[in-house]
Amino acid sequence: MQDRYAGDIGDYGKIGLLKCLQAHGFRIGVNWYRVSALDSEKKADGTYKQNDGKYLISDSIRVCDFFLADMLTKVAKSKNRSVTAIQEADLIPNAVYYDEYLTIDGRFEWQKKAMKMFESVELVFMDPDNGLLVKSVGKRSARSIKYVFYEEVRDFINSGKSVLVYNHRSRKAERKYFDDLEDKLQENVKVEKRKIQKITFPKGTIRDYFAIPACKEHYDIFHDAFADMKKSKWGQLGVCR
Repeated sequence: MQDRYAGDIGDYGKIGLLKCLQAHGFRIGVNWYRVSALDSEKKADGTYKQNDGKYLISDSIRVCDFFLADMLTKVAKSKNRSVTAIQEADLIPNAVYYDEYLTIDGRFEWQKKAMKMFESVELVFMDPDNGLLVKSVGKRSARSIKYVFYEEVRDFINSGKSVLVYNHRSRKAERKYFDDLEDKLQENVKVEKRKIQKITFPKGTIRDYFAIPACKEHYDIFHDAFADMKKSKWGQLGVCR
């Protein structure tokens, strides 16, 4: 997550989903996977090659959560567009946030701090720029900070926390894409594929969220919350599916 994206349509969907999961009983921890923009994402004059944070919340979907839409739009249009501004808006009451910047060299200690920070929560939301690590990106490459490592997911599952992780949709056929990711989660996190649940937010760019439960009770919470989101205005207006 980069500060320049704060308050966009992606945040609208993710925070709406987290509010729903909280309402169903989860104590929420948000790990922003906060990073600075890579040099490769900038032009020679320091401006960004792609204005990825341009997708703001359209009027047609504000009805899903008027208050949330108003607050996030204020963040996106402010001079302090940042993760910090979202946290200070207290949009997920009593959530625990971890906003320390992730770096390549400091990653091991960063993860240890995250584990400590989220001791009191039941659900850890992982919000990287891109998603779960892909084969083409090495763990020491500059781009690695834009991804969640599978062992980081496993750390939380093994400690009794459930995980919700963001993943940017690849260009594979949908069924192949889902099958491949579920296979990797089963292999690397040791979670049965049938226990993995997912929900998609297709507005602006396609965003998928994979839910990995630590226990049967958490599986049921994910199931009910996802179903409620899809039946609500979020689903009716095509914001999620």
